[in-house]
Amino acid sequence: MLSDPFVAYLHTGLSGDGRTGTPLAAQRAAVARYRRGRGPLAAEIVETGEKGQGLIGPRLREALSLCRRHGATLLMADLSAFGEDAAFLHHLSAELRRLDLRFAAADRPEASEVTLGIMAALAEAEDRWGVNRSPEVVARRHAFYARITAEGRAQPTAGKGGATVRPRASPGGRGRAASGLVTSSPAISAQRSRRRAEEVAPILSEIRAAGALTLEQVANALNALGVPSARGDRWYPMQVTRVEKRLAAEDHAMRPAPPAFAHSLHA
Repeated sequence: MLSDPFVAYLHTGLSGDGRTGTPLAAQRAAVARYRRGRGPLAAEIVETGEKGQGLIGPRLREALSLCRRHGATLLMADLSAFGEDAAFLHHLSAELRRLDLRFAAADRPEASEVTLGIMAALAEAEDRWGVNRSPEVVARRHAFYARITAEGRAQPTAGKGGATVRPRASPGGRGRAASGLVTSSPAISAQRSRRRAEEVAPILSEIRAAGALTLEQVANALNALGVPSARGDRWYPMQVTRVEKRLAAEDHAMRPAPPAFAHSLHA
């Protein structure tokens, strides 16, 4: 259980789609409920105005600075207002890692600094794939997030280690989940596998960054998160191996070759 103080971050403006945000009184009540038995409130920061898509505003940066000063956990009262903003989640996750800070959400107790990156990568991927999340998938994800948050809380904040799969931008095309169609063309099959490998690379990277060390752990995480494989079925360790090897090979191929004269320096 957390014992550090909290810096609460509340938001009064409109959400990205123009809906009125949760009233301040309700946010404060949610923060108070979450903190009960966990730790004191070091400061409260209130953001006003419309939520900027993908942006970390000056008030949130002030909250992060206060967390550093007080050794506090950033406690967001209403993460759901930002839940589908993948760019915002990515930026916040990166800042939390850079500053070595912890994160909690009063309305999403399963969320943490460990899960934000995965949530962002999934939001991006599902936007491209056009996935409709079933209640079963949502429940599995919440359970997965809660488990790895609890495991992360049991570990020191620093020294979690980086991802072993290099995050990369998605291809510029309209990536979609594999439809399960069977094709006899090896070229089409290889193209589909390559596209899926590139699409899941950010998710793999975040799963690794969250602490998954073995191929089985990665496969189990992908299944718990409801990420379909290239064939639309479950992930197995061998599939993870193939995807990571493909990504590593493509990463190596993209690196610029050393200048031809470099070899002569050691001749």
